Amino acid sequence: MIQLLQTTAADNSFMLRDGKIYLVMTIVCIVLVGLFLYVASIDKKISQLEK
Repeated sequence: MIQLLQTTAADNSFMLRDGKIYLVMTIVCIVLVGLFLYVASIDKKISQLEK
């Protein structure tokens, strides 16, 4: 099991080999930006309610 998780410089993981790591990182960035915008909008609405 542990051997499946280990990679060496010569044996690239399938994520790097197939280029899927870029897709995963793009999705992660989109989700993080979405969460940031959501929290910013909630903060703005709460600030308006406090006034």
